[in-house]
Amino acid sequence: MMVEDLGVEAKEAAVREVAKLLPLPELLQSISSIKADYIARQQANDAQLSTMVAEQVEQAEAGLESLSSSEKTIYELRDNFISIDKLCLECQTLIDNHDQIKLLSNARNNLNKTLKDVEGMMSISVEAAAARESLSDDKEIVNTYERLTALDGKRRFALAAAGEEVGRLREYFEDVDRTWETFEKTLWGHVSNFYKLSKESPQTLVRALRVVEMQEILDQQLAEEAAEAEGEGVMASVANPRRPGKKSTTTSASSKGLVQQKLKVQGKGYKDKCYEHIRKSVEDRFNRLLTLVFEDLKAALEEARMIGEELGDIYDYVAPCFPPRYEIFQLMVNLYTERFIHMLRLLSDRANDLTNIEILKVTGWVVEYQENLIALGVDDSLAQVCSESGSMDPLMNAYVERMQATTKKWYMNILEADKVQPPKKTEEGKLYTPAAVDLFRILGEQVQIVRDNSTDVMLYRIALAIIQVMIDFQAAERKRVAEPASDIGLEPLCAMINNNLRCYDLAMELSNSTLEALPQNYAEQVNFEDTCKGFLEVAKEAVHQTVCVIFEDPGVQELLVKLYQKEWCEGQVTEYLVATFSDYFTDVKMYVEERSFRRFVEACLEETVVVYVDHLLTQKNYIKEETIERMRLDEEVLMDFFREYISASKVESRLRIMSDLRELASAESLDAFTLVYSNILEHQPDCPAEVVEKLVGLREGIPRKDTKEVVQECREIYENTLVDGNPPKTGFVFPRVKCLAASKGSIWRKLT
Repeated sequence: MMVEDLGVEAKEAAVREVAKLLPLPELLQSISSIKADYIARQQANDAQLSTMVAEQVEQAEAGLESLSSSEKTIYELRDNFISIDKLCLECQTLIDNHDQIKLLSNARNNLNKTLKDVEGMMSISVEAAAARESLSDDKEIVNTYERLTALDGKRRFALAAAGEEVGRLREYFEDVDRTWETFEKTLWGHVSNFYKLSKESPQTLVRALRVVEMQEILDQQLAEEAAEAEGEGVMASVANPRRPGKKSTTTSASSKGLVQQKLKVQGKGYKDKCYEHIRKSVEDRFNRLLTLVFEDLKAALEEARMIGEELGDIYDYVAPCFPPRYEIFQLMVNLYTERFIHMLRLLSDRANDLTNIEILKVTGWVVEYQENLIALGVDDSLAQVCSESGSMDPLMNAYVERMQATTKKWYMNILEADKVQPPKKTEEGKLYTPAAVDLFRILGEQVQIVRDNSTDVMLYRIALAIIQVMIDFQAAERKRVAEPASDIGLEPLCAMINNNLRCYDLAMELSNSTLEALPQNYAEQVNFEDTCKGFLEVAKEAVHQTVCVIFEDPGVQELLVKLYQKEWCEGQVTEYLVATFSDYFTDVKMYVEERSFRRFVEACLEETVVVYVDHLLTQKNYIKEETIERMRLDEEVLMDFFREYISASKVESRLRIMSDLRELASAESLDAFTLVYSNILEHQPDCPAEVVEKLVGLREGIPRKDTKEVVQECREIYENTLVDGNPPKTGFVFPRVKCLAASKGSIWRKLT
């Protein structure tokens, strides 16, 4: 009944589902597609059910197999329990013989251990021979090392267990020692041959270095074990602080044991030996080079160039074979640089035997080496160790000294030739000699040669040497300028003015180009500026000497002698003097540059003022009204003449002292004298009171008492203007007035 109900329910459910699928009559056409879909789903469900049934069957079979295995194991356990019970019953009868059984067991164990140790001892020679034989194959070097290390372990164990029989056992290990010696000879041979192996068989080099690393690790482990053992010994002594009867013996024995143990665990130091053999290999590589230094410089530099280029291969081939922590490339750079410095020191010892060209070749190689290092990524400071180590100092000293001596000889010859040969003229008529251009052409060539072929240090030394050459050249010119102006002549002096101005321009150009080429740390130590200004100072001295030519002219001398005399009062001196000046000015203006000509005119005006003041103070005639008038006319004549060449303000500022002295000479009262003198001190603060004394003494009709009062008052005014006993500044007139210079000492004695 239940089945029938289920069938009815299923049928009704099916009808409902069909009604859902076909709610409209026109959907009856899709029955065939619905039917096909149903059949496909039914097939899929059947396949899924079949798979699930198969899995369940497999699980059931596995479960049955497990049950069968468990049953078998249970039976075996049951048999074992039965056997244990039987053995227990048998053992109960052996309790009385327990001591004999224990002794027998110990004897058997000891016998087995002894047989095993004997077998191990007997195998040592065989294993050592096998290790020695494997050395013939570079690929087996790591395995050989492992075998030898294992043999060392056996040796340590055997020696530790032997006690008093240590001496008898050592002969068994002699073969191991010989094999170790052969192995290490092979190992260090590979390390020493690192450069060649890195290219031809890098695997061999890597294996050798792997052995070094393995030994370092083993040394570290042994050291740690020794430290632990030492720590345990210390803890034991702390835990048992008593037992005074044996304290000293135990302490001495333990300390002796610790010393021996430390000696044993110091390790082989393979890494240090590795560095040592690399260093020795590098030194051997340089032997030929260090021999060539004394025989053939060209061949030596070529050999050095080849060796330096090896660093590129070391970077590419050697460095990758070494562990990074070895920093092998940095080490090789240091070793190569160290040997190259030694080479440079050997060359420096014979610096006097080398020509300048050979020295430049050496410094040129140093530049190549530095550039090579920098291209390989070496820091600039490390790359320049060769040039900054001091090893090249004798070479640079020899080069610089020769350059300075040659240049000095050349310019001294040129300056001597300038004395006898007339100056040349430009198209504009300016005078010059070739000395300036030729000097700086040579200096510029020296700088360029060193820039192209040498180091920064050498360029720095050349810069300093050039500065010294310019200083010496200026000194030679000053010596020439110091000669009497009349002996030199107007045209050579004008040429000297132009030359030194040209030298200044060329020196500044050379300075700029040299400082640009120098690194900042060197450029900061070079001072071209003061030396360059020295040419302007020489030009200035030449300008003053040119003025001296005029004032030493016999015709001018004749006119100056007549100052403040009868002819002067009649207007026959100053007017003729400026006419002579005009002739000279015409020539000088044509001979020198405009800027120098203006300085020349100013210097000539100042000298004129000084000469007029000096003659005023030294003439013996009384100052009269016609004297004052003539002085005023002189000022006008000079003013009219000089302002044609320079500005009126400059002429007025320099002629002002003549006007002030004229007013001082014509003063009529104490107040007038002091007022004028105070005005003079404002622009000529070094005008001494002696000037007042001389002028007052040239006046008629002033009583001696009044003269003393005027001089005393002016002296007090002058003293009040002094700063620390000296005038606040120096003017251009009174330090050059000859009559005051002669009596200056007496003046200061009076003031103090």
